[in-house]
Amino acid sequence: MSHAIEAKQAHTFLLIASKKAHHESFHAFLKAVDIISLESRIDKSLSLKHFLVKTIISQQVSVKAAASIWSKVKNLLDHHPLGISIDLLRDQGLSKPKASYVLGIMQDTELEKLSIADLKKLSLGELSQSLLALKGVGPWTLGVVRMFYVQDTDVFLEGDLGINKALEHFFKSKKNIGKHYAPYRTYLCLYLWKSLSNETNK
Repeated sequence: MSHAIEAKQAHTFLLIASKKAHHESFHAFLKAVDIISLESRIDKSLSLKHFLVKTIISQQVSVKAAASIWSKVKNLLDHHPLGISIDLLRDQGLSKPKASYVLGIMQDTELEKLSIADLKKLSLGELSQSLLALKGVGPWTLGVVRMFYVQDTDVFLEGDLGINKALEHFFKSKKNIGKHYAPYRTYLCLYLWKSLSNETNK
């Protein structure tokens, strides 16, 4: 299936599911917004290590701050991969714990052996066990990896501040919302994030 067809199929499914679940506000938003492609959110230039580092940097900070720090860290990793240290990483704006996590990721030789194809072959349990064993990787980071690296279409990113804000806007209750939108919960999250910057939700 092409990415454009998948995006259209996911949008159609969300429209039907939202109407069936009587989520009128979200249904109206979906009808008004442009179709979102998961593929357009994928940065294929990043290795698994760099993707993990970028995701760890984005934990609990604003999008703008994360982008600024990532730019500095990426430049460091690209040009001085063998000379990184916790102190050097902290100089780029990372906290001491995050600097420690990033250094651990970069020094992990096992991660270098894993391709996207390898990750796609793993069961959810196997993938979770592999990644959650890494310091600095929790359920949120695992979910982001599944969404934007493995390209799993059915991830509901619980605990994400933006998702929770959008849920409060569209739904009377945040409980069990995701169950209505399987197997396209990744797309559900994409549209919920989109709603935060869309004029129909201002």
